[in-house]
Amino acid sequence: MSQTLIWAGAAALVIGIVPAARLLLSTVTVRGGSMTPTLHHGDVLLVLRHRRRARPGRLVVVQRPDPRTGWTGPVTSSGWYVKRVVAVAGDPMPPWVAGDQPGRVPPGMLVLRGDHPRSEDSKQWGLCPADRMYGVVLLRLRTGGERVTA
Repeated sequence: MSQTLIWAGAAALVIGIVPAARLLLSTVTVRGGSMTPTLHHGDVLLVLRHRRRARPGRLVVVQRPDPRTGWTGPVTSSGWYVKRVVAVAGDPMPPWVAGDQPGRVPPGMLVLRGDHPRSEDSKQWGLCPADRMYGVVLLRLRTGGERVTA
């Protein structure tokens, strides 16, 4: 096989992979301190735009709840939250989740919590529908640099 043919094949592979990667991967910049000490304002995250990998302990990007109706109302809010998944469908319901909740997390729902004690999450907003999830955080690409030391 000639060198030209090998390079042409490699170029075709890259041309096909890059658009596919853009459909699956995204970057998100953290704004605010709801995930400190894990994440800080300005951190840049690589996100897999995929809804099936939400498991307890993972960080996810979800649509910000509406200030009036939370996650249960129509999608009217713009913006995103980065939160940690605490429980998924079938897991025991944590006692601190807002609202009158059953003993186990219902299908299609997530329990979310920020790492900072004053984070707005399922403590205030209740269960988050899994279809409001944008994706799962894979890794931090860049540190924002705003650190507060106690």
